[in-house]
Amino acid sequence: MLLTRIYVAPFHAEPLSPEVAPTAAAADAWPYDNGDDPSFHALQKLGGQLSWGVCRQDVRNAIREGDMVVFFSFRKCNEKGETEYRLRCVATVKRKVSQADIWQEKSLSIFRKYCNLLIRPSSSHGIWEHFEPCLRGRRSHKDWLWRTINHTGLKKEQFDKIHGANCFKQGTLIGGFPVEFAHNYVIFSPDPARTLVLSNPPVVARHDRGLFYEKWNEDEFSQGVKRFILEKAANVNGRKRWLRIKNTQHPHRQIVFELSKRDAEDWRAHIFRFVQTSS
Repeated sequence: MLLTRIYVAPFHAEPLSPEVAPTAAAADAWPYDNGDDPSFHALQKLGGQLSWGVCRQDVRNAIREGDMVVFFSFRKCNEKGETEYRLRCVATVKRKVSQADIWQEKSLSIFRKYCNLLIRPSSSHGIWEHFEPCLRGRRSHKDWLWRTINHTGLKKEQFDKIHGANCFKQGTLIGGFPVEFAHNYVIFSPDPARTLVLSNPPVVARHDRGLFYEKWNEDEFSQGVKRFILEKAANVNGRKRWLRIKNTQHPHRQIVFELSKRDAEDWRAHIFRFVQTSS
């Protein structure tokens, strides 16, 4: 049976960096990732397609065309350390490419204007360089190449020299094998029947400092979202699920559950209808 995976992936929302949004009003807009990954700001500004290319490499490596991602944003909302959770998007994967493909295929040229990039070709033939157009200094990713390649059997420290140099030559050998770009830049379908981006994402849950799990709001919309997503995942996987877990270092692990292709399409249609009629 052909199965569709549905991933639930919270992302940290905070004011956009000045390189993404130069004006204070845009920088405080809610809720974007600081480096625009997933690329909601680029989607709204450039009118392209939603993409995901930097964070959660383990998910981006594993996800397949036709799989779905439910994006929740989370952000500290006061000095007490309380966190708000908002449903941001339910998206269906249309295509996976490498970040090198973005610079080599004309059909992908719009993504060269996006912020969620890690590499670009340099002026020297065969050389790729670290390139994060919207994150500078400490905010940039020191493991930039590691996030873009197939590194099965390799260790991150083997790339320290390349990461420090901020560039590498295509064909470079690491551990005796040539570095190969992974197809882990995820492009989501623009079809409104397959991808739904909420224009005014509502708060559905909160987390109080010192507690293990988030507490869901009691309103009809929040409880419906919880039922469609977390309770569905719990029914499929056989154990209760939360957006937040006990792990203090990485409290927002992704959730994944599998449905048959037809059941997944029905699930998507039902949650789209619920969100569109209730929000």
